[in-house]
Amino acid sequence: MISFLKRYQNHFIWVIVGLALAIRLTALFNYGLSLFLNSDDAGYISSAVTFLETGMLTYHDPAHPTVHIMPGQTVLLAGVFFFLGHGDVGIYAAKTLFILLGTLNVYLVYCLGKYIANIKVGLIAAFFLAIFVPQVLTDNLLLTETPFMTCLLGLIYFSIKLANEKKMSQFFLVMLFYVSAIMFKATIALYPFVLLIYLITKKYPFKLAVKQALIAIGILLITLGPWWVRNYIHYDEFIPLTGGSGNPLLLGTYQGHGYNIGEPYEKVKQDIKDMDTEHAYERLSLQKEAAIERIKTWWEEDPRLFLKSYIEFKTVHQWETQFYWIEIFNISKELINKIQVWIMYLGLASLTVFFMLREGKREYMFLLLLILYTTTLNNIFFSYDRYNQPFMFIIFLFVAGFLTTSIQLLKEKAFPVKPQ
Repeated sequence: MISFLKRYQNHFIWVIVGLALAIRLTALFNYGLSLFLNSDDAGYISSAVTFLETGMLTYHDPAHPTVHIMPGQTVLLAGVFFFLGHGDVGIYAAKTLFILLGTLNVYLVYCLGKYIANIKVGLIAAFFLAIFVPQVLTDNLLLTETPFMTCLLGLIYFSIKLANEKKMSQFFLVMLFYVSAIMFKATIALYPFVLLIYLITKKYPFKLAVKQALIAIGILLITLGPWWVRNYIHYDEFIPLTGGSGNPLLLGTYQGHGYNIGEPYEKVKQDIKDMDTEHAYERLSLQKEAAIERIKTWWEEDPRLFLKSYIEFKTVHQWETQFYWIEIFNISKELINKIQVWIMYLGLASLTVFFMLREGKREYMFLLLLILYTTTLNNIFFSYDRYNQPFMFIIFLFVAGFLTTSIQLLKEKAFPVKPQ
C-alpha cells in the first residue's frame, strides 16, 4: 500500500484540484446568485458596467472617475460582460471564472510547497486550501481576493525560483505577476523590499540584482505611467496608485482600547459628507486628515493603550476570525472561527520547527516576512480578516511543513537507522 502511494503521489494533486473545483461549483449550483454581499462586489460590477459604457473607471459615482480602486477587477469583469452582458448569464460566467482561478490557486499552492519543501508539503497545503470553506465562499464572490491570490502565488513562486535559479525569464515573470497583483490590490506595492531581504539571505549576485532593478524600474514606468498620467489629468496631482487610504485609516482609529476620543465614526463621516466637496477623493482625503488628528490625540492622551491597540489588539483581531459573511453548506460562522483559531495555533507551533527544517529554511522565513508585512500594513490602517484571506495559503504551508517534519522526526526516533 505504501509503495502504491509513493508511486502515484504525483497524481494526487489532480484529485485535490478536482475536489476543489467540485466543492466550489457545488456552492455555485446550490446558492447561485444569492452569494452576493451587495457591498464591494456590487461596486465592482457597477464599475465594470460603467467602464464598458463610457470607458471611464468609476466606483462611488458613475459620473466621476475614481482613484479609490486599482483597475484590475473592473477590467477583468468588463472583459466577461463585454461578451456575455452583465445580466444573470454574465454574472454566472464571472463567478465561474473566479471559481476556476480559485481552483488554479490550489494547484499553485501545491507547486509552491513542492518547490520549497517536498511533494507532501505541497499536497497537504493544497488540500487544506481546497476544502477551506471561507475560501470556497470567497471564490464564489466577485471580490478582488481571488484574482489577487492568483497573482500573489505566481509572484511568490517565481520570486523563489528566481532566487535559486537566477534566470531572466523568471525575473520577467516576477514583474508580470507583481504588476498584475498591484492592479488588484495596491497594498502589495512594497513587496520588493520583502523580496530584497530574501535575496540578500540567498546571496543573490549584486551585479545581476542591479541590472534587474533598473529593468524593473523601466517596466514600472511603462506599465504604471499611463495610470499616473490619468490620475494627474483628473485630480491635478501625482497619485502613484490609489487615493482610498483615508477611510481604512480612519476606521483603524476606532479599533482597540481607549479609542473613544473625539466624535464617533459615523458622526465624523457624516460631517465630512456634508461638506462642500466636489468628489469622493476629496472626502477620502478629509477622512485621512481626521484620522491623523485622532492618532495624534490618542498618542498624546494614552501612548500605552495606543501601542497596545495598534500592535497587540489589531494583530489578534485580524487573524482570530475568518471573512465568512454568508454561511454555506450549513457550516456556521461560529464553527469557522473556532477552526480558524486552531489553524493559527498550529501556524504558531510550526515556527518551532523552522530551525529543524532540512530544506527550504530561507523560503519559509521569506513567507513569514510576507505574513509580517501584511499584518503590519493592516495594523497601521484597518485590521480586517478579509484582507488576510489571500495570505492564508502561507499558514497552510507552515502547518503542512510542521506536520511533515514532526512526523518524520517521530519516525526517526521510533525507528532509528542503525549504523552499518
